[in-house]
Amino acid sequence: MRSIRPFAIATACVLACAGAIPALAEDRDKSPKPVSFTRHTVDAALPGAAFSVAADVVGNRKKEIVATGFGTIVPGAPAPYGEVAVYALGDSIDAWTKTRVFGPEAGIRYPNEPAVADFDRDRDMDIAVPGGFFQCGPQLCGSLTWWEQTSGDWKRHDLVAPGTQPLFYHRAVPVDFDKDGRLDLVTIGESFPGPVSLIEGQAPSNAWIQVFRGVRGGGFSTTPLTLGPGGGALPEVADVDRDGDLDVASAQYFQSGASYVWLETRRKGKYVPHVIDATQGKSMQIKLVRKLDGRKDVWVGSNHTNTSFPPGSTDPASQIVTFDVPRDETEAWTPTAVSSGIVSRGRPGQAAPGVFGDGDIDGDGDVDLLVSGDGDPRLFWLEQAKNGTFTTHVLAEAHGQAGGAIVADFDRDRRNELAFSVYELNAVYVWTRSGGGDKPALRR
Repeated sequence: MRSIRPFAIATACVLACAGAIPALAEDRDKSPKPVSFTRHTVDAALPGAAFSVAADVVGNRKKEIVATGFGTIVPGAPAPYGEVAVYALGDSIDAWTKTRVFGPEAGIRYPNEPAVADFDRDRDMDIAVPGGFFQCGPQLCGSLTWWEQTSGDWKRHDLVAPGTQPLFYHRAVPVDFDKDGRLDLVTIGESFPGPVSLIEGQAPSNAWIQVFRGVRGGGFSTTPLTLGPGGGALPEVADVDRDGDLDVASAQYFQSGASYVWLETRRKGKYVPHVIDATQGKSMQIKLVRKLDGRKDVWVGSNHTNTSFPPGSTDPASQIVTFDVPRDETEAWTPTAVSSGIVSRGRPGQAAPGVFGDGDIDGDGDVDLLVSGDGDPRLFWLEQAKNGTFTTHVLAEAHGQAGGAIVADFDRDRRNELAFSVYELNAVYVWTRSGGGDKPALRR
């Protein structure tokens, strides 16, 4: 403390006697440069580019893009067999190497969102691939496989072999759901148009929450534990009620009765469903976004509606919302719209928005949201201001039915890139940023 006091007195004297010190140029202009983005091609020829995630598959501490392609869909013809590929970044953001996990020879229709984890405990990453969609009907095409990474190859394991049951799967979450020290796969099987019965004494449902439990030595049981009805394509596993165990939250699309729901885990194998919200119409995704509100985690939802078709549609506005969760999480949550101007094309089978991701997009140190318009053919990013409000920006036009919405630092330059797999362009792209802030990318 003795050395600080003389310095403080001297500084005060300088300020008092000499007047204010002129601001340095960088101090006078604290506003960041305007943000702009440049698109780069990862793969311009992935037929039916669908879902994508970012993960370190190779094991070099860099994130790769794992993307799925549905193949070229021809109206009136059987659904094609799809593929899954891993894209590794080379020496520049324009140099990517593609490695197929599997191609059409695997006989998997509609490979959906991949999940990456070490399923067999051999210290490398494996990939789970849920599959299928209602458009296969009346043919059954739902599937759930995982692909073991071996020396230079991928070994297939079927949990649900294609065409063996009426459910299809879009996401499988690797997590130790039952806390036995082994990874499980938490998923939701859907059926459409007809509901199916899975639990004796419960009514048929268009969606069933299931767990494929991990087994000793790695891998999973092929007989799922069915927790209960409800939910939709993209389940989120989290401790919703903060009681120490894991619950399942989900948006609903094919299942009627609510826009968003969650399934509470209780003792002795009891699972109790709750409605989160019933005002947003058919919905696509709900996610617990870490530190969205400063240090606070916030639930965010994306509905999937069309206010343009059919004429006179009464669908709720297409939007991204945040939820105010009451003290009693079993009561209804309050949604607040944070996006604006998202509107689906006026076509049958179209709806907006689609999937979303999160991360620091503009380099100012807070969390923003990246959104696929889906039926609105634009891509959006939602910039978070210091007061917690959001401004909707268009990232790109004419990129309809995009998946991914990835915010990740692929080249390890401490600045996030953005990535989408774009169905209507049969392509995978990344966007790099110019301008904006200079804070290092958030590590997530």
